[in-house]
Amino acid sequence: MVQRDPKGLQAGALLKGALALLFIVSYLSFGQLLDRVVANVNGEPILESELKVASIFYGTEDRQKLIGILVEKHLVAQFLRQQGLNIPEGYIDQLIKDIAASNGKSVEQLYKELYKENLTPEDLRNFLKVEVASTLGLREYLSSKIDVSEVEIELERLRHGEVEFLKEIELLVVDKKDKDRLLQLIGEIGSDLNKIANALGEKTEKLKVRKGELVESLDREVWRVREGDLAIAEDEDHIYLAKVLRTVKVFSGRSEDEVKREILTKKMEEEKKRIITKLKKESFIQILG
Repeated sequence: MVQRDPKGLQAGALLKGALALLFIVSYLSFGQLLDRVVANVNGEPILESELKVASIFYGTEDRQKLIGILVEKHLVAQFLRQQGLNIPEGYIDQLIKDIAASNGKSVEQLYKELYKENLTPEDLRNFLKVEVASTLGLREYLSSKIDVSEVEIELERLRHGEVEFLKEIELLVVDKKDKDRLLQLIGEIGSDLNKIANALGEKTEKLKVRKGELVESLDREVWRVREGDLAIAEDEDHIYLAKVLRTVKVFSGRSEDEVKREILTKKMEEEKKRIITKLKKESFIQILG
């Protein structure tokens, strides 16, 4: 019976282990070579793996378009980090769970799908950190810097015909045959329409009127005089006295909150473009393909 040298057996096992380790290191090195740098943003690399995740996420295979998108997103993410904004790891964890659930999968099943595409969970996490920072993070930052005034809201509504002005008036209509008596009362009482109406046995009426709703002669005067003044007009049968109490704004269409959100979104988009343009001018960007 021939016995094998225990030392030789141990050496053989060590040799096999060393070869296996060498294979793993070589494989990982080869994988890292495959995950090459496609762009450089201020020394921060954009990798081929990130480009692949972006292709799945944005639903396009246009390589140059994807690189352009990722360059801008990295610029914004870097800018926000400088402002002290960081995305918590717990938020990314929850986001991955939500992505998996929305696709009817568990997180483990989602990761298996990534592996089939030669991607890793870390590739997904790195992409999401930049994506969240450049979207939700930027929105939070801009929301703290941009405001919408009441004047802006009103001007926006005026541009879209959503503001209508009414005149609130106190109206007294007098038969023309009582003109002399009316003039006498105005001389004695002044412009107090209720007292004049009582003296004539008439009643005043409060109305809110749009431009063009009154008889032409009165309508013209009501919209000409200032609040608190008396508008006087007449036609063939009547004399009209209208005290303009106030101007009323009536809004139609979108609510104030809707208009405010639309203005805010527009202003934020303009500021986002301004920031990205400025960052591009001040940054080192290298496109490697």
